[in-house]
Amino acid sequence: MAQLLLLPLLFLAFIASDCGGDDLPRAVGATHAVVTVSAEGRSARVVVEIAATEKQRQQGLMLRQSMDEDAGMLFLFPADTTVGFWMHNTYIPLDIAYIDVSGSVLEIRKAEPLNDTSLTPRGPYRYTLEVNQGWFERHGLGPGARVTLPSGLP
Repeated sequence: MAQLLLLPLLFLAFIASDCGGDDLPRAVGATHAVVTVSAEGRSARVVVEIAATEKQRQQGLMLRQSMDEDAGMLFLFPADTTVGFWMHNTYIPLDIAYIDVSGSVLEIRKAEPLNDTSLTPRGPYRYTLEVNQGWFERHGLGPGARVTLPSGLP
């Protein structure tokens, strides 16, 4: 009988141990992938959470308190858009890279925590990549860099 009670407890301990520690962005049903950003012989990898649905894009990184240095969120849009991003309920200072359909970084905007100002890019884009503020600068990357998107994206 004691062995039957031990199995559910072990299962709960396993799940609890998977809920923290690496501070990787997590959401229910989230898909994760690796994105590479490169330019002029430099490259850096980011483990991203994919925000492909309207609900996932609206939630973004809201309410997260921290994020690993090489983690981020990749927002996918079904067509080019010019919608702006804001930092409502977002506590992590971010770089927001607006990316065209070919994977080229068009511009990068610095986003300050809890600021409701809409950060609207100068022109249309297809994807955005949110990473910790200063990530692009620390890796010597900026506008014109190429983002290698994972295959099989929704």
